[in-house]
Order: sequence, then C-alpha cells, then structure tokens
Amino acid sequence: MIKNDYMKEIENTLTLTNEEVRKDIVKGDIGEAKEKINKKLKALVGIDIGTIDIFSFSSIESFIGKETHYNAEKFIAFGSLMKLQGLISDKENNESAKIQYYEKSLEGFYKAYIEDDEINEKYLYEATEVADELINYELSLDLDKKIFRIYELTNKFDRAEDTLFYILRKTDNDGSIILEGIKFYNRLKEKDYDELAEGNLPIEEVKDGILELERRLGL
Repeated sequence: MIKNDYMKEIENTLTLTNEEVRKDIVKGDIGEAKEKINKKLKALVGIDIGTIDIFSFSSIESFIGKETHYNAEKFIAFGSLMKLQGLISDKENNESAKIQYYEKSLEGFYKAYIEDDEINEKYLYEATEVADELINYELSLDLDKKIFRIYELTNKFDRAEDTLFYILRKTDNDGSIILEGIKFYNRLKEKDYDELAEGNLPIEEVKDGILELERRLGL
C-alpha cells in the first residue's frame, strides 16, 4: 500500500472512531467508548491502553519507532486517539488522567510533524485544541516549547507570543529562550501583513516584541 492510500485509510478510520466515541460519550456508555479507542490503538498503533498508561511517551515513541514505515501516520493516530481518551477522562472528572492523555496526545501530534512536515494540517489544528486544554496546567518546559511551536505552525501567532512570554517568566528570562523568541519574531517579519493580522499579531506588535526581547538581552 502506498503512503497516500495508507494515510487516507488512517484518516477515515479516525474520523469514524471519533464520531462513534463521541456518540458513546453522549449516551453515557463510557465503557464502550474506551473499548473502541483501545481496539483502534492496537490496530493502528500496535500498542494498547494498558501499555500507554504505564510507559512515558519517550518509551512509547521507541515502540512505535521500531517500525520503518508510516511512523508519522501512526503518531497521528496515537495523538488523535489520546485526545479522545483525554476527553473521556474529562467527562469522568479524572483531571490527572486527562492531563496525562492530553500531554501524550500533544507529543504524538508533534512527533508526527517532526517525522513528516507535510502531514495534513488538520492534525496540527487538533494539536492546538489539545494545547488549549493544557495551557491551564503546569507543564514541563519541553511541552511548553512544543505548544509554542504548534501555535506558530497553525498561525495562532498571538497564542504563540503568549506562550513565549510565559516561558520567559518561567525560566527567568533564560537567554536561549530570548534568542528563540527573536528568531520567532524574525520569522513573522517575513510573512504578509494580512497573515499576521489574521493571526492576531500585527506587524507593529511583532516589531515591539523584538525590541522588548532585545531589551531583555541588554542590547
């Protein structure tokens, strides 16, 4: 099976699973929803929810990475299914589980992009939905940085900027983060003004951001 056909099959399966699981949640049939997610995890990713609950994402990444083909597609499936699992945990008022599943979902989507930066952008937008859920919690610096990058990739420039300055506060204006921020603003300067405006960060604010970061560097 060629790559595009495989990805189309993944997308169709995820769309159908998403619809079915959400219907189960509305009906209150949480057990059935979980069973469907676990079945698709085993079929599409090759691991079950029990394994996911035990291991960190870095370990899960190594399990998935043992295969030499379609890794990006498997990480997309993983990210999408973890998002659904997080939604179920939210309905169960299990906040710690919700955070853990959403964190793994974000990691999965981000890893898919690293594996193949031509993945369907709708999955990056799914990642932003997960990021919107996670920004209310204290996360690792690594996850903060990935959220920052995902917001930029999806042209949510204002949210990327907010995340950048949150990271700066968190790291007490770490010099390496300031430099990454300047690179971010310089990337934005290369974009059309209309695109910046649509991302809620007009060119004037981009220029102000650069000046502020240069001030923090003592330039």
